[in-house]
Amino acid sequence: MKAKLRAWLILSRGSNLPTVWSNLFVGWLLAFVFAQHMPAMINALFALLGLGVGVSLTYVGGMILNDAFDAKWDAEHRPSRPIPSGLISSRQAYVVGFLCLLFGYLITVRSAYHDGRNIFAEHRALVAKLALALTLCVLVYDRWHKQVAWAPAVMGLCRALLPVIGFCAIADTDLALQSFSAAALVAHPLVLWLLTFSITLVARHESGNGQPPRWAEALLYLVPLPLLLTSPRLGWTLFGCALYWLWIYRSNRKHPLPAGVGARVSDRLASFPLLDLAANGTYLFFTAQMFGSDSSLQSNYLGVTRTTGLFWLIPLGCFGLTLLFRRWIPTT
Repeated sequence: MKAKLRAWLILSRGSNLPTVWSNLFVGWLLAFVFAQHMPAMINALFALLGLGVGVSLTYVGGMILNDAFDAKWDAEHRPSRPIPSGLISSRQAYVVGFLCLLFGYLITVRSAYHDGRNIFAEHRALVAKLALALTLCVLVYDRWHKQVAWAPAVMGLCRALLPVIGFCAIADTDLALQSFSAAALVAHPLVLWLLTFSITLVARHESGNGQPPRWAEALLYLVPLPLLLTSPRLGWTLFGCALYWLWIYRSNRKHPLPAGVGARVSDRLASFPLLDLAANGTYLFFTAQMFGSDSSLQSNYLGVTRTTGLFWLIPLGCFGLTLLFRRWIPTT
């Protein structure tokens, strides 16, 4: 029983879930600034909790199906994985994986802020489309990632959609585009896409297929550039990016190639919350703007101030949880 439970945990890659929560949180937090009708804090927190459960199930389902689709390949190259070793059958993995995707989608959609008025119905409709896109990207990657070169780009979309879902669950997207540069709003999802793309390229060499290309390694240091080029609060963004760069540098020094590929992938997966921390420079800028009495967003000020203590606590907390969880659950 204990061995089977651990096998499911290995399939789930559950140690990475705090990074998913952190990505989602940054979009949810920024949404407070652009909410046309500020939701009550308790309702917003329940929305965040529901979204977290939904995208977590989607992530876990995707990871389980990844192994299910790769069962034959793993039997030849990684026979110790839970499915080829016989601890979990392919059928069980398919059933649990697809159920996780289904319930993940339903819970994500139901968690978008909604109180019966048309504007909130639009939130739910938009989140439904984004959650469907996320689910389809997960399935496309799982099914074809071993056969096609563009698979890392699809995996990147899975990450990039997380803050967008958190944002659109509460925010008025039209108000956001009117109030701020679209480039700054898409910088964070773009950075998540770039980091995931780079990690996926390197992870392809984890099973002994040679050494990752140097340009993929160098790309890691360039990943935060969209945030730095568009941030309205450059000091805070630089702080978050500096933590990220130090973490990557430490990982590279500690885990030389080619033997250190697996450890590097694990460290890079853990680095997502550090970039989320950097992305919160946009949130800090807008909370400062709301002190102006003529600001069109002034009506949201009370609701936003109740969330200001979370902008650093959640990303750093998720970073710490990832490091803690990976002691017991492998990240790859």
